[in-house]
Amino acid sequence: MEVHHPHHPTHKKKWFEYIIEFVMLFAAVTLGFFAENVREHQIIEHRTDQNLQSIILDLKKDSILIQERIKEYETASFYLDKLNDVFVEYQLNALSKNEYLDKMSLISDSLTFGFSFYINNSSYKNTIASGSFSNINSTELKRTISNYYEVFGAKLNDNNKVLDDAWEYYIVNTLPKPGGSLSEIIKKSDGKKIDGKKIDILKKYYRSNGLFENSILSKDFIIYNQKASDRVSIYLYLMKLFEEKNKELSDLLNKNFNEN
Repeated sequence: MEVHHPHHPTHKKKWFEYIIEFVMLFAAVTLGFFAENVREHQIIEHRTDQNLQSIILDLKKDSILIQERIKEYETASFYLDKLNDVFVEYQLNALSKNEYLDKMSLISDSLTFGFSFYINNSSYKNTIASGSFSNINSTELKRTISNYYEVFGAKLNDNNKVLDDAWEYYIVNTLPKPGGSLSEIIKKSDGKKIDGKKIDILKKYYRSNGLFENSILSKDFIIYNQKASDRVSIYLYLMKLFEEKNKELSDLLNKNFNEN
């Protein structure tokens, strides 16, 4: 005996059910799109904040180095002026030749300059490369960052080259230093001891063999020394300008984070 199962007719969707399904599908896709955009925007914002925080750390490191250079060039400016004064005394016959050489040698042992300051711009470059820079909303902040790294940074690099040339020109033409022009710096940096007796012997040798005649005893010394003094003054001014720009940018970045 066959068993007959009842057949149920297939439900036919009405037109408005298709519309509802379409609307729901469209809404799901749209919401997913917006959610993805929001997520990407949050990632970009986070990356931008990270880069700006990294720039702040770089600025702090720059500030320490700037302070070191300011101190160095203030000291160098003082000793270059002292060398000028002693030279004038000798020309006025207020000092004997030996007194003059003793004073010049003593001052020159304390004179150092020629160390350049280089901006740490790795975080800034990363901000540009990652596209985070365009995500900074503040026009003032963008302009200040660009000026610090691009405008003043380029000016600094130019002056670094001039400073290197000025230092080399100066030590060649003015102060032959027994023991080397950087002996004091080497001693301070790595703790090496300088053989004082050896340097005293060299100083006597320099004097007795006329090795100061074309440098410290030359009438052109005042010209070389003044050129060095001018270059040191310019670099000192530049370091103080960078100190201001460094603080300006640091304050603006910190203000930006506090407002957000």
